Amino acid sequence: MLTDLTFADPARIRALAHAFSNANDQDLLQLRTLHGHGDRAGLNLLAHRIKGAAQMSGDIQLSECCTELGRLCASPAQDGQALDACVQRLESALAEFAESFRQIAQDA
Repeated sequence: MLTDLTFADPARIRALAHAFSNANDQDLLQLRTLHGHGDRAGLNLLAHRIKGAAQMSGDIQLSECCTELGRLCASPAQDGQALDACVQRLESALAEFAESFRQIAQDA
């Protein structure tokens, strides 16, 4: 995906990979903050935004985590434990996503 977007230019690949990694770090911080405040509406919006990046990069696991979080946030009857577990899965998926882009930046 990065190769297509950057015409295989190593400098552009590194720059774009760093941009994805930095945005991901901000998403992770925002996820933790919104979850800590119990802000389901904010979590739902964040999940939707992250899902777009995940789909663009082809990260199916991250996309599925976002879909699940959106579903849980939209259901007020959902218990907090399911939401907590989903947020933990999303945090793990975001960490893997960030690491993959850090590795791409190093390898370019």
